[in-house]
Amino acid sequence: MNFIIRKLFYTLPVGMRYAARRLLYLPADMFRRRDSLVPPKGMIFTGRGDYLSAGETFFSYFIKYGGITPHSRVLDIGSGIGRMAVPFTKYLDKDGSYEGFDIVKMGVDWCRKNITARYPNFRFTHTPLKNDLYNLDTQEQASQFRFPYEDKAFDFVFLTSVLTHMMPQDMENYIGEIARVLKEGRVCFATFFILDEDSEAAMRKYGSKTFPHNYGNYSLMDKNVKEANVGYKKQYIFEVLKSKGLTVIHFIRGNWSGAAADELNEHQDIIIFKK
Repeated sequence: MNFIIRKLFYTLPVGMRYAARRLLYLPADMFRRRDSLVPPKGMIFTGRGDYLSAGETFFSYFIKYGGITPHSRVLDIGSGIGRMAVPFTKYLDKDGSYEGFDIVKMGVDWCRKNITARYPNFRFTHTPLKNDLYNLDTQEQASQFRFPYEDKAFDFVFLTSVLTHMMPQDMENYIGEIARVLKEGRVCFATFFILDEDSEAAMRKYGSKTFPHNYGNYSLMDKNVKEANVGYKKQYIFEVLKSKGLTVIHFIRGNWSGAAADELNEHQDIIIFKK
């Protein structure tokens, strides 16, 4: 059933996908009381599950693996509508800072109005880039995009469900840009759909997602909406990271394929790498 709903959702024009969600959750959003740092449910276009608890869960991973402190400079690539930013508001001090950028203007605008207004050291930047799933109102390509930050600017970089929606040239450019803006010895936390012998065998029997359209180093869930979900060969990703001067320090398997997940039991696979 989820597969059918997903396929129907992808057939809608991008603008209608956002409108459909707003309409679906309109009754609940009209009457539900919510925290001022939680957007209306109809506006949340990223991630599954409870907005606050999902952010807190990932924040615990960032603490565990990221080597961050209250005065760290943090970069959130694909900051969405602030789900990952909110836990940092209770952690970073006046000497720390958070930068986030995203291709969806609605999310950036909400974050500026509701987070930056209260926490001036949290900044959100709209970067209008073309993407089959999220934004078709531009011809600007992620493969040519230079992050709007100086070299070696950040103590910690993270991406949750971003590279899962990017084609290879775009993904490779982002990995290179991460290497550029990350300080020496510091860490990046990124999620993927990783294809290897175990995940490919499992997904055909048990997986909540499959990637039937094989293009060698990567496979697509939907060939018409290419960036809906992209799975990458494990060896290819590891080679890309190595070519950019980055070293994998943890590979944590997710449960998306039906293969036995590692300790965090997250949906997507997690790769933590170091400069």
